[in-house]
Amino acid sequence: MSAPNMKTHPFGLLLTFILGLNFGVAQNLDSLDVNIKFYQKIKVSDGISLSSNVYIPTDSNKKYPVVLIITPYISDENHSRGLFFARNGYVFITVDSRGRGNSEGEFIPFENDGKDGYDIVNWISKQNWCDGNIGMLGGSYRGMSQWLTLKHFPKNLKTIIPIASVGPGRDFPKYNNIFSSYSLRWLMFTGGKTYNGNLFAQDFWKVKREKLYASGIPFYKFDSIVGAPNKVFQRWLEHSTYDEYWKSFYLTPKENYRINIPILSITGHFDGDQMGTLLYYKGHMDHGNPSSKKDHYLLMGPWSHGGTRNPKSELGGLEFGKNAVMNMNQLYLDWFNWTLKGGEKPKQLKNRVMYYEMGSNQWKHATDINSISNGEVILYLSSLHSDAKDVFFSGDLRKELSDDDLEPDSIIYSPSLKEGINNPSYKDSNNDNYSSQNYIDDANILIYTSLPFKKNTTVNGKIKLEAYISMNVEDTDLKFTAYEITSDNKSIFLQEDFVRARYRNSLGKAEKVPKDKIVKYTLEGRNMFSRVIKEGSRIRLVFSAVDSPNYQKNYNYWEDSARQSSEHSQKAQLKLYHNTKYPSRVVLPIYMEDAAAK
Repeated sequence: MSAPNMKTHPFGLLLTFILGLNFGVAQNLDSLDVNIKFYQKIKVSDGISLSSNVYIPTDSNKKYPVVLIITPYISDENHSRGLFFARNGYVFITVDSRGRGNSEGEFIPFENDGKDGYDIVNWISKQNWCDGNIGMLGGSYRGMSQWLTLKHFPKNLKTIIPIASVGPGRDFPKYNNIFSSYSLRWLMFTGGKTYNGNLFAQDFWKVKREKLYASGIPFYKFDSIVGAPNKVFQRWLEHSTYDEYWKSFYLTPKENYRINIPILSITGHFDGDQMGTLLYYKGHMDHGNPSSKKDHYLLMGPWSHGGTRNPKSELGGLEFGKNAVMNMNQLYLDWFNWTLKGGEKPKQLKNRVMYYEMGSNQWKHATDINSISNGEVILYLSSLHSDAKDVFFSGDLRKELSDDDLEPDSIIYSPSLKEGINNPSYKDSNNDNYSSQNYIDDANILIYTSLPFKKNTTVNGKIKLEAYISMNVEDTDLKFTAYEITSDNKSIFLQEDFVRARYRNSLGKAEKVPKDKIVKYTLEGRNMFSRVIKEGSRIRLVFSAVDSPNYQKNYNYWEDSARQSSEHSQKAQLKLYHNTKYPSRVVLPIYMEDAAAK
């Protein structure tokens, strides 16, 4: 549901990446000979009927375990999946989400998926082709739907494989309470009964979001610019904080403790919905009962959102080993054979956490996610001999603070100038380019670069920026991006994060920024990753305000950002301090073999 390009646009997405259409199933004509029941109606508790297609092995007199996908993207997308599982001894059923495809009702994202999933599982369990064992599969929105179904605890749901699960209110339709223009694009894609693939095309939406950006009118009018007022879009905007509406789509501590089924969670280093995947995963790890936690596995590869289902050995200029291309079909089948048929545990899962270490291009294993790092490297921001605005004469990331580093670095961000449309980061946002860096000299950014690393260093986790900043406005949006700069001056994207200043202390409560007061901001990194920073490489940090047609624009004054306009835009002067009193710093989580051995 989110973008392969995590550098700049975590919500813009190629259609094939959203849907994971290429299931990679080699077929001959014999493999097509399965029994299919099209448009089977499932009446749910409020009386509406959902439409399903059911794929049954050729011996239809037997009972089978069942693999279920519930999709808002029309059941036709799962035809190859159905053939694959039916040929491997499973009934496969794909169900159109409420209001989509051939299902009755109205599709309101997130709100009906859990109870509908519960009713669907109960209906399946009563069919004469079901042996009572049901598992769920699917990525993106379909991954989240599994968690919402599990929240209702249908007794015949025996396992789930949630992949790249959307995190409602956390990674979609907004991140850190900053809405994306992609949110409306997705709502139009999933609006009504039909597929809407052509409507989803990138060029149309590029024109519309740039029109919104250039006009300076409030973000809430975006649906009018597109020509289709959308009540769900407006409802989402009313929930500008991370409030009870969004929290209701996650399991409570008590619900997490009730979980008693095996789970295989899958995400990627560059998955735009990694946050959602890990929120559900960590909720279970923090509050689940010890027995069920032992059977919850996490797989994290060097993949984009779509790559979680269709892994490749290359992504936007980054190259990995051939081992990055896992046979996902076989993994799913092995998992269901273990959990639904009593077979052996998949041999790929050597420990409960399996992650890909980029740079060395090896799969690594750990008992829990917290153990993938066991130390940290701290680099302090400094600009004793630079204004930190030029990539060739940047500020420093140093291991020691200086008492003489008293003058802050500053940038001016004027939303009314609308410079973001020409920013290199926006121009790159529709490309899967993780190995370039276009910043050279820009008055609106600050750049800090470390000395070359003296040895290979494995960074595992999220890079964190702790920055002491003053501003002359009551709100603005702040962003950092981190890169590895190799010894031959190639630039490799590592991670980014951004924050709306009014939510610096809590996503649930907006607070005005005290003008011209130095405030500490902590940007904890959007995505976890694992990469060996090679000897001779440097770390580069780029700091700026957020100014892009891809996001709801903040005009730097105290009003709901969805209703702000350029008419009242305020120019922000941001000052970033770095000295012994205000030790702005970057924290790199690292893994040290020597420390692990102690």
